[in-house]
Parts: sequence; structure tokens; C-alpha cells
Amino acid sequence: MVHSISLWSVVLLAVCSFMAAVESKEVVCYYGTWATYRQGNGKFATEDVDPSLCTQLNYAFFDIKSDGSISIPDEYLALPSGLNAIGKFHDLKQRNRALKTMAAIGGWNAGTANFRTVAADPQLRAIFASNAVSFLQQYRFDGMDIDWEYPTAADKSNFVLFLQELASAFAPYNYLLTVAVAAPESTANEAYDISAIAGIVNYINLMTYDMQGNFGVTRHQAPINQGPASIDDSGEKQQQNVEAIVQYWLSRGAPARKLTLGIPLYGRTFRLSNPRDDGVGAPVSGVGSPGRYTQEAGSLAYNEICESSWPFKYFDSVQVASYASGNGEWVSYDSVDVINQKCNVIAKYGLGGGMVWSIEQDDFRGICGPKFTLLSTLNRCAPTATTKAASSASGSFVCTRDGYFRDPYDCNKFYRCHSNYKYSFNCPSGLYFNEDAVTCDWPYNVRC
Repeated sequence: MVHSISLWSVVLLAVCSFMAAVESKEVVCYYGTWATYRQGNGKFATEDVDPSLCTQLNYAFFDIKSDGSISIPDEYLALPSGLNAIGKFHDLKQRNRALKTMAAIGGWNAGTANFRTVAADPQLRAIFASNAVSFLQQYRFDGMDIDWEYPTAADKSNFVLFLQELASAFAPYNYLLTVAVAAPESTANEAYDISAIAGIVNYINLMTYDMQGNFGVTRHQAPINQGPASIDDSGEKQQQNVEAIVQYWLSRGAPARKLTLGIPLYGRTFRLSNPRDDGVGAPVSGVGSPGRYTQEAGSLAYNEICESSWPFKYFDSVQVASYASGNGEWVSYDSVDVINQKCNVIAKYGLGGGMVWSIEQDDFRGICGPKFTLLSTLNRCAPTATTKAASSASGSFVCTRDGYFRDPYDCNKFYRCHSNYKYSFNCPSGLYFNEDAVTCDWPYNVRC
């Protein structure tokens, strides 16, 4: 009887472990491909991507044209005649069979005019949808991410029609369709029919960052909580935090499982009016100086932040955000501690996972600590079900059909094969996997 009770405990443990793998969270990774041209330790080519850390990998960006066509902004970077970034992007799937590669359309620099023109015209919508399918087929992407920054109230209904056209065109091929959206209520309420969009797309990537504004004082760019009245002194400012945004999108009909929480792998910077006054809400004279890799005033990649010397580093426990100051500069950013707290938000609301902008801004070389410090933190608290390519030559187990199978060299280890993906498990210590009973069992019951 003791053996029976213990065995049922083992079975329950194995089942729970399997469900944890199946119910894993999405980790959506945007890759700013222009980082290929950065200098020194900031240079990040397609080969530098670690595909095991992402479930969706978004190639940023391709352009939508006013005639409904899709263009490649940098053909030298993208095509085989040059650096072949698209081809190498697809090849990352060899290192993670579960990875979905996505073609991201738009972005901030693309503007809104071409989106507006195409979305407003039924014929152009159909043309774009047809071109999108051809583009995904030609370049072997698994889906498309629409990053229209940003629709207005006049575009609201047309955006839904635009997405409906795409979804219909994608359905026969099982292509994924996702959107990146302005997250705070003040913008989202004008731009999006949230319940309609949620019924069309696979995932909604919430851009819960860049919320610092231009108010003449230091403010966090991606805080979890609302600030005190002295900081968030208006209705608009009180919307600029993760908690308010998630609650708003859920209240408007977005299913939690379709929402991914945006996490910035960069900080927003200010120039302090008085270097000695460096708290949240301190007066500023402008944005901060450009970083040595990204060369963008008002912004620093996380690798630029961590490689620099900041005499003063702080954690704001009220708003849950990190910031630092030094030499008259001030930066708000997501640290490891902040990302751990954002994982709690993902779990609290049952969100679909997390999204990062963008992987080339992490400490990907491991200069300050472990490689991909921030992205790895998100993976630990929002685990993903990834699959590494199996190789019979290396002796590793290869899935040939669906089912549960014991490892040929380790009786304690077993696999679940499903739709060409392989999920790995270990029985508790001292037990073997029984293929006949499909459970972990006592060694004397297993012929191994």
C-alpha cells in the first residue's frame, strides 16, 4: 500500500511536469536587424541570436507600401546577395524546432500613411493580404506581426478590416498573425477596437514602455505601479503603468492568454537640471546623451547601461522600477529585479507571456554578467517549451511518431513527442520510465 501511494504521487508529479511544459508562456523577441552595423561590442548579427530563449522571433522591420506591396528596406543585409540575414534567421529553427519566426511589418520609422491608405481600401487590403502570403512563403516565415504606429480614431474600423483580410488569407497556411499595440488607455481607446482585434489575431504584444513622457521632469518609462500624486498628477499620467494597462485591456475584452507584456531591454534617459537632485520627478533640461553603441539621444541599451559607471543606483519599490544617475545623466530601466516582478504580473493575470524590445540591446556578450541577462530572467519566470533539433549521429533521441518514450541510454529519462516537437522529462530519483504503463515506476517493474 505504501508503494501504491508513493507511485501515484510520482504519476501526479510527472503529469504536472508535462502540463507545465505544455502550458508554457510565450517569449516574443524583437530583433532590430540594424544592430548588425553597430561597432565594437554593440555589433549584433543574426548569428548572435540565441533561439532557445524565444518562442517567437520577430525580424524588424519590413515596409508596407501604398500600393499594398511589401518591401525590404535593406536588401544587402537581408538577401543572399549580401549578408543573408533572412536566410540565417530561418536557419535558427534548426537550433529550436519550436521557434516561430515572424516578419514584422512597420515600426516607428515606417510612419502611418501607407498603413492608412491600404487599410482604407478594400482592393488594397486584398492585395496586401495576397502579397503577405507570398512574402511569408518566399522567405519561410511562420507568420506576420503588424506594427502600425499608430492608428487614429479615423482608422479604428479599417484596422479591424485590414486584420480580418490578413487572417482569412493566412488561415489555409496556419500562419500566425500578431499585432504590436500602443498600450496606455489614452492612445488605445482612440486607436483600437480591442475586442474585435482580439478575436482575429493570435497574440497582442503590449508596448508597455516609453511611458516617461515629456513633462520636464524625470519619470519612469515602464513602471509596474502608479506613482504618488506628486508624480502622477493627472488622469493621463495615472494610466502610464503596467497594472493600469493590463487591467484596461482585459476590461475591454482582450483574453489574458492573448496578451504579452512588453518589457524594454533599454532605458530612457534625461539630462538633470541639477545633478544633486536625481530623484523621480527631478527637473530636467532635456534628454540624455547618446550611447556609444546605439547612438540615440534619450535612450540607452541595457548593455550600455550596465557597462557604464553609475555612482548612484536606485530601486523604486513604490512604482517597481530601477533608475540610476551620474554626471548629470539619469536613466530609468528594467533590471533583473524589475523583470522578476513583471513575471509576477504575467502570472497574476494569466497573460500569454512576455515580449521584449529588443534582444540586441541586452547584455548579449555577458560583459556584465551572464549572457542575455534580462531575456534569460524572463525565461526563468515565464518558461518556454522549446525543442532542440535532435541528431541521431550524436546519439540523442529522435521523435519519429507521437507518444511517450524512454531514453535509450537513461532509464530515468523520457520524452513526449507531439507534432514533431520533443519535450524532455526526468522521473524522480530512483525511478525508471515504464513505457507500457506510461508512467514513472519502480525499477523492478521496468525492463530497461
